[in-house]
Amino acid sequence: MRWALLDEWDRVRSSNPAALTIYAPVSERDHTDQRAVVHAIHETLHRASGPLRRVEPLTRQEKIAFWLGVIVWVATIIVATLLDRASDDVFTDVLSQAVVLFGWVALWPPASRLLTQVVPHLFNRRRFAEFAHIDVRFVWTGGSSMPGSSDTPLVP
Repeated sequence: MRWALLDEWDRVRSSNPAALTIYAPVSERDHTDQRAVVHAIHETLHRASGPLRRVEPLTRQEKIAFWLGVIVWVATIIVATLLDRASDDVFTDVLSQAVVLFGWVALWPPASRLLTQVVPHLFNRRRFAEFAHIDVRFVWTGGSSMPGSSDTPLVP
């Protein structure tokens, strides 16, 4: 949801909107704690304006995979260096390169997180900070309709 909000904010931010409008069915009004929803939105956006580890911390599995990848990579470089020093044989050179390749493959999960999550998050932190304190308003629509449906007009 955070990314969908950010995409929408990026689309409309130049018009400096006064509020984030949440369209919800009137049937949910009695069951909705509006303050809690507003607080959750602000808190999520505020956390997203900080380091990624506050928003999406690594799981234990991911931490193990990261450190295992680094250890395997270092070990394969050591093994490849020892193989290169041991012989100038073509087979040994091929084996050495295969070992190094295996080490680089072990780094795929950490590199993937860096390139697809950490770096994009660094670029988006400022946008989250801009958006984190926006006023949030609820518009309760009739029935279970949402904006854009045939029986509920869009509210500008």
